[in-house]
Amino acid sequence: MNLSQRTRKLWPPLAVFGAIVGGWYALAYSLDNNFASGDGSALIIPPPHQLFVGLNETTVDRIVSATFISASTALVGLLISVVIGMLFGIVMNMSRALESALWPWLIGLQVTPIIVLTPIIVRVVGPTFGARVLVTVLIAFFPIASNTLFGLRSVSRPLHDLFTLAEFSQRQRLVQLELPAASPAIFAGMRVSAGLAVIGAVVGDFFFTRGTPGLGRLITYFFQDTRSGPMFVTALVAAFLGLGFFIAVESLRRLIVSPWHQT
Repeated sequence: MNLSQRTRKLWPPLAVFGAIVGGWYALAYSLDNNFASGDGSALIIPPPHQLFVGLNETTVDRIVSATFISASTALVGLLISVVIGMLFGIVMNMSRALESALWPWLIGLQVTPIIVLTPIIVRVVGPTFGARVLVTVLIAFFPIASNTLFGLRSVSRPLHDLFTLAEFSQRQRLVQLELPAASPAIFAGMRVSAGLAVIGAVVGDFFFTRGTPGLGRLITYFFQDTRSGPMFVTALVAAFLGLGFFIAVESLRRLIVSPWHQT
């Protein structure tokens, strides 16, 4: 790729970034009573050049600690979601009866707002790390389950006939044919779940009032303390954490799938 091609590829996202920053400034300066009369600090939405006003060593340490809590929750929750989601997809692919029995309940769980389930989980399980992970799993595993089922069902019939003629066992068919053929769809679900895992970790954290706070609870604390700069910085950290998870899954997909599959 030459320089002109790179430039043509880079300028559209840079233009959108400039529009976002411009809109950010416009919103910050159009709000009534957004700036304190004394020192001019932002009270609601800080403009970009005031984003880091109010940050000190203690605040940065709190954000780093909260990021570690939310990242650990999201990572463990995502790994468990991958295992559970793939198991559900495999089981439903093997039995139409099990699919009919499980699928409506999986959809019902998926469409239930996680904010409704989180207080119940906290009451039943307690404000523990396991409860945080459970909230993350509940919001993140469905895309993997549905995409695994879709991928397994999308394997071409001639390939199945070939494995039947060769008298492969069901386990051999699953490992050597169905899972490799379904891997592009599985990774598509994993990319969605990567972002959902971070969302689950952050949103669920709003209800965990004990222990070291994650990003969600820290955002609430800064909001209640009218510290808009640290609040927005924490929110941006959460956004970049989700982006990091997405990039990690996409890199894994490129490593495993791209050498043999044309997306």
